[in-house]
Amino acid sequence: MIGSTWLAYFEGNARRDCAPGAGLFAEVPRELHAPLAESLGRFQLGESAGGKIHEEMPTHPDKALDAEMRRSVQLYIEEEWRHARELAMVIRGLGGELQTEHWTNGAFTACRRILGLRTKMMTLAIAEVIGIVYYRALAKGVGSPALAVSLRRIADEEGRHLDFQAAFFEQAIGCVPRWARAPYRLLLQALMFSILAAALGVLLLDHGRLLFRLGATSQGLLSASWRELSVRQFLKPELPAPAARSLARRFPPAAPSATARPLA
Repeated sequence: MIGSTWLAYFEGNARRDCAPGAGLFAEVPRELHAPLAESLGRFQLGESAGGKIHEEMPTHPDKALDAEMRRSVQLYIEEEWRHARELAMVIRGLGGELQTEHWTNGAFTACRRILGLRTKMMTLAIAEVIGIVYYRALAKGVGSPALAVSLRRIADEEGRHLDFQAAFFEQAIGCVPRWARAPYRLLLQALMFSILAAALGVLLLDHGRLLFRLGATSQGLLSASWRELSVRQFLKPELPAPAARSLARRFPPAAPSATARPLA
């Protein structure tokens, strides 16, 4: 199992929360402060989720989990919580207020609770895809170096999370009888595409106006989302065994950003 490799990664990636650069408020155009804080607030709610998965990990009976993988999942969720805290600092730095609820967060929470752990993990995996695309679009479009550093740091870690998810699902497929692996992969693919379609719809509906204002396009967002999955061979039926094993080795720990400002 690959849990020990990922456990080493997550333990090595532990760091303090990083505040946004001091120039954030001045660098972001004033007319973008309110819509940007509101949009980020909805993602901040999503990054705060995962408590149920974290709580269930030590005793969950899923066969894809060994002791190291259980702890890896917990540390993965804890990194999501760190992202929520860092987004909260960005939102406050823009003069915004944190949100306590939104229908999109409720919808994804409900989706995670359907059909057990693997549906929850798939929902989180697709949330990673959407988050990566969204954070990078904002980093590119707003024109604020301080915001770009904060959001790209989060997006890079979300990319490692998606690598972890790809490895987790390959391990899960390997736990079913050999004759059932191809149909089970197809079932997971159907689940993945269903959640992805819904998530992209929510992204465009809920955040499209801001993203389009910053220069993003629907086609560009869709293409970027698909690229995040395809580059990882996520659930591809032709994935060879060596490639599946390499997923656990493709993520050297990222060096701390020179412009990051850890909290004291």
